[in-house]
Amino acid sequence: MNPIQVPRKPRKCQICNNTTVVEISYGDPTEWVMQMAEEGKLVLGGCIISNLSPQWQCVQCHTQYIKATN
Repeated sequence: MNPIQVPRKPRKCQICNNTTVVEISYGDPTEWVMQMAEEGKLVLGGCIISNLSPQWQCVQCHTQYIKATN
C-alpha cells in the first residue's frame, strides 16, 4: 500500500482511528533511537531514504503517511 499523502502529521490514523501515529527514523539508529523504537515512540525506517519515503507511521495498523508537496 502506498503512503497516504497528508499536509502534516496526523493526530490519529485515518485507517484504524488510533492516536499512535509516530515519526519514522531513517539511518543508522543510535541507542536513544533504539530505545524510542522499543517504547513505540517512533518506527525504524531503514538506511535508505528518498523524497518518496514516508515520514510517519501508525504503530497499530502500520499505515504510512507522507507529507504532501504542493
